[in-house]
Amino acid sequence: MRIYLSQSEPEDGSLEHFTNVATFSRDVMDSEATNIVCDRFLSSFPYSQGEAVLGLVMQKMRIGCELIIMEPDFYLISKHIFQDNIDEKLMNEIIFKSGNLKSILTMETIAKWVCPKLEIVSKHFDEKFCTAIITTRRSE
Repeated sequence: MRIYLSQSEPEDGSLEHFTNVATFSRDVMDSEATNIVCDRFLSSFPYSQGEAVLGLVMQKMRIGCELIIMEPDFYLISKHIFQDNIDEKLMNEIIFKSGNLKSILTMETIAKWVCPKLEIVSKHFDEKFCTAIITTRRSE
C-alpha cells in the first residue's frame, strides 16, 4: 500500500490519502505500507505528540518500505527571516500552506525521532520552500 499523509491532496492519484491519524491507524495494518509520504503531517500535531505520531507511522512500514518526511524547518525559516532574504508573503505561504500548523520542527529533531530499525537514506533542505526532507527505509 502506497500512502500519502497530509492535509493537502496528493499530486499522485495512486496514493492512499489520509489526513488524520485515527483513520490512518484504523485503515492501514501494521507492516502493510510499501511507501509513505508525510507531507507536513507531523507539524499538524502539537510538538509534544510528534514523536508518537511518527512512531505510529513507522509501525505501519513493511520491510523495504520507504518513508519520505517533508516538513517546514524551523532553523531554515529563521535563517531566511533573519537575513531578510525572503518575501513576507511567500514566507507566510510556506509556513501556513497546510492551514493546520500546530508545530514547527527541525531536521535534527525529526532524525532523532526516527527509530533504529530505519536507515536514514538521505537528508536535505529545499531552500526555496524552507523544507527539510528526510528519506528513510525500513531494513529490518
